[in-house]
Amino acid sequence: MACSRHSEMSLHNDIKFPPITPSQKKSLTNYLSSHTYPVQSSEEHNGESGALSVRPAARKLNWMDSSHIFAGPWRKPQLLIQLESYVNKELQTISFDQPAFQELKLQIYRDVFGRFIKEFKTYQPLLSAIKKEYENILTFQQDQIQKLEPLQSHFRLASEECDKKIQAHLEEEQAKIGALKRENRQMQKTIEDMKEKERAMQRVVDHLQAEVSNQYVQYREEGDARKLLIWQLNDLTGGSVKEDPADQKTEIQDPVVLQLALKVCREDLTKVQTELVKIKAEHWDVVPRCKWDTLTQTHTQTLLQLQTLQGDFDRLKSEYDNLLELQARETMQNKRQDSISEQVLELRKEVPQKSAKEIEEPMASSQSKPDSNTISS
Repeated sequence: MACSRHSEMSLHNDIKFPPITPSQKKSLTNYLSSHTYPVQSSEEHNGESGALSVRPAARKLNWMDSSHIFAGPWRKPQLLIQLESYVNKELQTISFDQPAFQELKLQIYRDVFGRFIKEFKTYQPLLSAIKKEYENILTFQQDQIQKLEPLQSHFRLASEECDKKIQAHLEEEQAKIGALKRENRQMQKTIEDMKEKERAMQRVVDHLQAEVSNQYVQYREEGDARKLLIWQLNDLTGGSVKEDPADQKTEIQDPVVLQLALKVCREDLTKVQTELVKIKAEHWDVVPRCKWDTLTQTHTQTLLQLQTLQGDFDRLKSEYDNLLELQARETMQNKRQDSISEQVLELRKEVPQKSAKEIEEPMASSQSKPDSNTISS
């Protein structure tokens, strides 16, 4: 702010305006009023006062020697040159890194606009009102910004806190997911190891079961062979050879043999049950013999009844057809008699002089023909 005030003071100190004569002012006012052009007077001038020339085509005021506010179409006014120089010089003194760069820049253009207001006295009320409105809007916006700064800081803190919480939650979730994945892999490995151990133990159990089964078969064959030899010896000697009580006691008290025998019996029972289920599945739709005979006899009786009913039906149908034929013949005969009677009536009307005998002869002949047809049928 101090720099801007110093620059403004230096700007006002550098600009000097010479006085304008009353005659020049009056002539300029009359010219502008005749052309409906707003009058802008200036009391400052850089050089000596000289002759005044007016160019209506350009509608600008030009001094013959020098001009401060107005200039020709090909030359900038001195005021514009000084203000542009001032703006460029002040903008070069501030940098983008400064915290209040926009405020300093705005202050430079505010000073320049104030200089415009001061120079153009005719438009000074309107320009001052515009500047005042802009200042009011800027003040209102600054107040709003100051009011929103605590909310913005609070919002920033809340957003940072939420981001931290979300990041911590994500990290925690990632850690949990990683731990669960490691635990899952470890459990899968343990399951595979246990499955492998189970398969190995199953192979050992199958091998031991096969060995025990073979030994059981061998022991059973030996026991059967021993019993057979004892029976043969008894037959040859005619006496009785008792079995060794130790062997009996061993066979009776040996639990392994009993378990093997029970297992073999269970396997045989399983095989028998499997075969029974297979037979049932294959012959589930087979009818027993007694039922088959009963159904065959019932079917034969039903066929006989059907044949009897079919014969009765054929007989009734033939009778019905005969009746229909007789009815049709009678209907034809009645129609023919009606037509003949109509012909007779017409003949009687046409030929009244003929005798009744001559008329009845064709009727008798026509009646004799259907009677003969009926007899022949």
